[in-house]
Amino acid sequence: MPTRGDIAAEPRPGAAVLDAARCRALLESNSVGRIVFTRGALPECRPVAYAWDRGLIVFSVDDAAVARAIAGNAVAAFEVDGVAPLGPSSWTVLAVGETCRVESDVDAARMRRRLTGSWAAGPAADVLALRPRRLSGLQVGP
Repeated sequence: MPTRGDIAAEPRPGAAVLDAARCRALLESNSVGRIVFTRGALPECRPVAYAWDRGLIVFSVDDAAVARAIAGNAVAAFEVDGVAPLGPSSWTVLAVGETCRVESDVDAARMRRRLTGSWAAGPAADVLALRPRRLSGLQVGP
């Protein structure tokens, strides 16, 4: 398959490339995704509850060592998708960008309230953020 840098130039048959605006809209409309980072030079992936907040993907992590790895490596990927097993359409969005710890107690508390559901970390968890520098996505079906 021809490539343009590290991004495939053409999606697989039946898939359509999503533009950045559509990727942002899909990120805003969901609440569970996966943070992909490295720890000890090996890739790791964790499901997390998240929220789109002022251009940031915000999530929390209960494990302090994982939080240090995510914030300490400074670059990570975040993936979210919508799979319709019986429906006509599925999609995936990948955000790659810089990570940081949310240092302000006020901002962390405000953001933590937005992180709900079974993948939300506890009230003492570290609140982290990823600022997307590259957004890409694919949709299969109408």
